Amino acid sequence: MTDASENKYNSIISINPTTEEELGRVQAVGREEIDDAVKKGRRALSEWSKTPIKERQRWLRKLGDVILEQREEIAGLIALEQGKPLTESLGSEIVAVLAILKDLSRHADKVLKPHKMKHEQLLFAHKKSQYRLEPYGVVAVISPWNYPFSVPVPEIAAALVAGNVVLFKPAPDTALIGRKIDDLFQAAGFSEGVMNTVIVADVDAPHITHHPGVDKIIFTGSSPVGRDVMCAASRQMTPVVLELGGKDPAIVAADADLPRAARGIVWGTMFNAGQVCAGVERVYVHKDVAQTFIDLCLEQAGKLTVGDPLDSNTQVGPLSNLDQLVKVQDQVEDAIRKGARLLYGGRRVERPGYFFEPTILTDVDHSMAVMVEETFGPILPIMSVDSMDEAIALANDSVYGLSAYAWTSDKKLAKRFFEELQAGTVMINDSTSSWGEPNAPWGGFKMSGIGRTRARFGLEEMVQVKYTSYDKGGNERNVWWHPYSKSSQTFMSNALEFLYSGNLFKKLAKAPKVLTYKPFVTSVHWGAILRHIHKLF
Repeated sequence: MTDASENKYNSIISINPTTEEELGRVQAVGREEIDDAVKKGRRALSEWSKTPIKERQRWLRKLGDVILEQREEIAGLIALEQGKPLTESLGSEIVAVLAILKDLSRHADKVLKPHKMKHEQLLFAHKKSQYRLEPYGVVAVISPWNYPFSVPVPEIAAALVAGNVVLFKPAPDTALIGRKIDDLFQAAGFSEGVMNTVIVADVDAPHITHHPGVDKIIFTGSSPVGRDVMCAASRQMTPVVLELGGKDPAIVAADADLPRAARGIVWGTMFNAGQVCAGVERVYVHKDVAQTFIDLCLEQAGKLTVGDPLDSNTQVGPLSNLDQLVKVQDQVEDAIRKGARLLYGGRRVERPGYFFEPTILTDVDHSMAVMVEETFGPILPIMSVDSMDEAIALANDSVYGLSAYAWTSDKKLAKRFFEELQAGTVMINDSTSSWGEPNAPWGGFKMSGIGRTRARFGLEEMVQVKYTSYDKGGNERNVWWHPYSKSSQTFMSNALEFLYSGNLFKKLAKAPKVLTYKPFVTSVHWGAILRHIHKLF
């Protein structure tokens, strides 16, 4: 293992995927510095968690103002370091973040406030109870390189507005963007220790997931690494949210608007060079329209410009790193060896950078890695099917279940897709646009993860539920306390009949017997009892 002293003087080198040249270096920290960051967060927690939520929301509005002011600079850095074209950097990264910050700053207080609880149990009708939502403490946010801005910033914001402090670990491949995020929080004026960024080499990342000072982990990344995170967290019983991989299917029905489907699916496959966990990675099209659909996809692919993401005319930039380029090449070659037809692309672009041509494959099946393993590249494999039954079965034939898409003009068929496709998000006649909707939760079924980020469900992941109950007391004892006797036994038996028999006349007939038991009479608030009985009858 590498210790802190060895890592302290090492730098993480950021590579421009467009040119393969060095962009810059960020000093990596080691385990000692991770410990210090956790302690720093712990010291800030007491004051921050007690800060009124309206004030915490005000800090999020300040952060949004800073991001809006620096949007061009941020988008340029994303294009340089991650490879996303400028339009996508602005749209899928910055628009999504500002929308979520606005939503949290307007509505988080309504979700997180204490909620009064109405007692359904008649015996407790005199009590006043609440659900309280309280912060975990130190929340570790571990983010990926494919969406280095719009994945971590909303998660950090949700954790902070809920009263937690954050330990943020960006991906080494996008270390400069991670450092920029830290700068943005500082520029917005967040107190010291509230947001703590640690840029570490992957070898030291397990120190975060094992750390006894971390109270919850929000991890976005691959399913294999997610399993490791979950195993590490289990040693401390640290709760986790895991947003992992996907192999997202698209189904094209015979009645679909084929030009729209082709345009939407090609975009859903190729944007961010296919490096999207919820991007379209496999297509099942009804045989009656398969050739027409394929021809339309070829037409759309032919219009795509591959090039420098800083060029406004570029639609597809480079893959973010060499490992991803090699993986995409391997899957295409594997498919061709097993009988797939290469209709378009299929090769690395002959120029500096990690560019791969937009690629369309047909005659594919589930024996091929490109149909069952996450690709994360600009590859569109299309399979013809005999029926929608077959399409749904093949779509669900996966260890993943993040998102699924279907294209049809039939509302009944759309309803069937909603009901039968096994995924955390199902969209009809569109793909992946839920990323920009603050009220849309993010997460999946099966190996695509555990828990949710974003929307109300993601905000609730940042808090623990505490049930509180106030009994004004003033009486000798409650009816269920000691001492037990024959009278208490009879009372309990009659009470069961009164509360749960379902026969209103029997309840009314037995009510006097139930309500004359002395401990019951002296331990309840009669106004509450009468209101409760009124509800029952």
